[in-house]
Amino acid sequence: MATSKEYAYYIKGNKLAVVQKDWTFSGGQTLSQPGLNDLGAAGALLWKSPKESITDGLELEYVYSPQYMVAPSSAVDVNKFYVNGWTVINGYLTFLRKVAMEASQVNWSNAPESITGGTAGETGGDTSDYIVVGESERWNGLHKIQTADTEGQLITYTKVPDTLPYFEDQDIDFAADETVYDGGGSSNIYLADHFSADDYVWISGVTTSASATQYNNGLFSVSSVTQSSTDTSSSITLGTHYGIVSSSNSTTSKTGINNEYSQAASLTAIAGGATNINIYKAHREFAYVLKDVNVLNDENDELDIPRYLANGVVYYVRAKYAEDAGNLEMKEYFMREFRRITEKHESGKKKGAYRTQGFSLLRS
Repeated sequence: MATSKEYAYYIKGNKLAVVQKDWTFSGGQTLSQPGLNDLGAAGALLWKSPKESITDGLELEYVYSPQYMVAPSSAVDVNKFYVNGWTVINGYLTFLRKVAMEASQVNWSNAPESITGGTAGETGGDTSDYIVVGESERWNGLHKIQTADTEGQLITYTKVPDTLPYFEDQDIDFAADETVYDGGGSSNIYLADHFSADDYVWISGVTTSASATQYNNGLFSVSSVTQSSTDTSSSITLGTHYGIVSSSNSTTSKTGINNEYSQAASLTAIAGGATNINIYKAHREFAYVLKDVNVLNDENDELDIPRYLANGVVYYVRAKYAEDAGNLEMKEYFMREFRRITEKHESGKKKGAYRTQGFSLLRS
């Protein structure tokens, strides 16, 4: 039998929450619904977080909370940079960038990326860089930069609940048959215990030679693993090496500076002497980051709102001052003016022609 479900929402600051009416007085997420013909449900005024999965999501119209502003135009390899994927380092979301395989590691603090923790794009007083992520399945939006790494990792302050295995500054060896394993240091890393076939791994920190820097760093797929009770024999075999076509390496075989490029892994053999190597389990995702983001965090910032609504902001601020001073009559006056302006602005978004009903005049 069909059941009735009732939803509502509330706004707190710039956050929107959806709630569902529960029909049971008991605590927790009961949400047992009555039939359409049921009457007199006891808990009809209880609201709780819904448990259902809404396949098509929710559509919100005219919702805008200006937390930041980006440059009016974006250009690839100028203020827009594609990334290979992401990982988690010390609990923080980290974006990964490696251009096509013949290129060296990306230094996020140098040109053209130049994300250094400075004030690029800022009109306020923040001394940290921000980025805006796009075309990602999970991470679209604003992120604050923690570390602009010199080896392709762009670490943010965004906390991630996922736990991904990673090893930093280790003695790792590479073989010409595309296998990677513990180089025999004191860490005793059993790589095959932490990675599986079809995983993706990010490798950085290889600087033993020009070819090793180019072909042993970057994002790789794992084609197979070899289990062993000996750390130096517990290995992973790399399959495909992924890169990004940049302005400097766009060729006939690598077309377009906003495309992903891949080829079979072709490691430079390194047996001994390769230290300070990083291996991270990663998620492959071709997305982009925008730099030169102006975050609204200072009194010197300008609100990105129409001039007409700016008058409403003035009334709202005056209302808050009156409320703090205990002048409730003045507070209500300013709030009425604030609502009048915002409602008039919303009504101005109506599309189509306006029609009015007139009266004909009959003359004898």
